[in-house]
Amino acid sequence: MRRLLVRNEEILQQLILGAACLGAILTTVFSLTHGIFEVFSFWYLLPIILSVYFYPRKATLFTLALSLVYIGQVWLFGFSNPTMIAVATAWFAVFIIIGVVASSYANQMHDEQLKIRNILENSQDGILCFDKNTAIILDVNPKCAKWLRFSPEELAGSRLARIWSDDAERERFLEGVRKDGKDTGETEGLFQAKDGTILRFVLSVVMVVKDSVFCSIIDITGSKIVDEEIHRTLEDLEEQVRARTAHLERINEELRREILERRQFEQTLLSAQATEPDDRDGGMK
Repeated sequence: MRRLLVRNEEILQQLILGAACLGAILTTVFSLTHGIFEVFSFWYLLPIILSVYFYPRKATLFTLALSLVYIGQVWLFGFSNPTMIAVATAWFAVFIIIGVVASSYANQMHDEQLKIRNILENSQDGILCFDKNTAIILDVNPKCAKWLRFSPEELAGSRLARIWSDDAERERFLEGVRKDGKDTGETEGLFQAKDGTILRFVLSVVMVVKDSVFCSIIDITGSKIVDEEIHRTLEDLEEQVRARTAHLERINEELRREILERRQFEQTLLSAQATEPDDRDGGMK
């Protein structure tokens, strides 16, 4: 489906560019044959601009070819007018300059987009791109989409609140991005997958291009669960140790009482044995 849409878009671009070229050529022929020399040159600016927009890599060659067609028409229909030839030569140079400069700038922008696209597609981390003013998701890479159980197309154009449901966490993060740009540090947040699963992500801002914010995302849900299990295990062990210690303290207390009672009993016996000889001596007297 996506390939079909791309193919249809490419065909539409070709039709638009072809119509602009045909319109410029026919207008030039009509103008030169009817003595109208002031306007027709401007019609070539439209296909040149469209070629730069649609095909920046081939725009320079396209501009050269179209400019040759233009000056060829002028030479063909206006060869007897030296002024027209001079003006057409100047326009030829202007067309070439516009095509080269605009194509160079467009290629730089295209390379920047490819660089960003490569970051999105090849990063080992999840990448989330959103508009910092509207909090609308612009794009996600396959890694991030897989974690969230969405396809990239499903998330594109959605609000960030669709996956980051904690309003307080989200607004704090957005406020930091709007205020400090990339200097927001790492932010931990709870995200909701398509099936309702709660995931814990760590976000850090990679770069900010105009209003577009690119964030690196790391899924720490598994490690967080492990940490919580370890924490619970340690708490259980501490509770067992406290219970065992209390049990031992009770046993020690019972032993101390038994020892004290035994000593008291022994002292009682010793006292009784010590008084018995005296009683026997008194009776013999």
